[in-house]
Amino acid sequence: MSRIQIILTVIGAGFAAVNYAVFWISGRANAVPIAPVVLLCIIVPLLVCVFFGKAFSGAAPRVYETLKWIYIGVGLLYTVSFLCFSVFVTHGVKDAPDAEVYIVFGCKTNGYTPTYALKRRLDHAYGLLCSHPGSVAVLSGGQGDDETVSEAESMRAYLESRGIEKDRLLIEDRSTSTLENIRFSAALLEEKGLTGKKLCAVSNDFHVKRILLQADHLGVEMSASPAKTDSPLKLWQNLIREYMVWVRRGLTGSWEA
Repeated sequence: MSRIQIILTVIGAGFAAVNYAVFWISGRANAVPIAPVVLLCIIVPLLVCVFFGKAFSGAAPRVYETLKWIYIGVGLLYTVSFLCFSVFVTHGVKDAPDAEVYIVFGCKTNGYTPTYALKRRLDHAYGLLCSHPGSVAVLSGGQGDDETVSEAESMRAYLESRGIEKDRLLIEDRSTSTLENIRFSAALLEEKGLTGKKLCAVSNDFHVKRILLQADHLGVEMSASPAKTDSPLKLWQNLIREYMVWVRRGLTGSWEA
């Protein structure tokens, strides 16, 4: 490989490999097994090129060069698109916290101990509920196979422990996705006679852009107030997952997939 090809390969394939290695090591590959598959797709062609590239290029030079540039191009496309996407989702939402009902979106919880991402959401929701004493919150999140309580129940316990009154917390514990969070929360508000109230989504900064687009898809009007992710590593890990969700949306053309 020429020097420029090596540099481009390091930028593209290297960036993708590091991304998915971080994603896999963080444990998220258990939920999204695409991580080890992507790593294999990056590493195997690279090893073939290193050990058999000379023989391959001698036997079929045109095919070898074409495949090599496709490999480099895909890596560079991933790198550029991921960086642009990261800026888009983390800087494309205006913080609009004034509302009558806050919908707090659940995520992974370890029993009654919220994970980092969920705690950031809850601490942000706590501040909003304190600054808007007439408001209520919908705590939205079901129970996953690896969770001992529902995310909504874990959120309720945390906010009550910090002094938020029980009658200000509405529980939605059936949802298993962001789309269901919105759909079931809207149904709960209708059941409680709270339709027409000003809604605000509370979630992490990497998540709220998707919430607003999915809410628009469902015809539910709401603003958002993002909880800032103060750990660069946590932000990076979650952006990789979020990127894959958006890619799936682009391939299927639907948020329902």
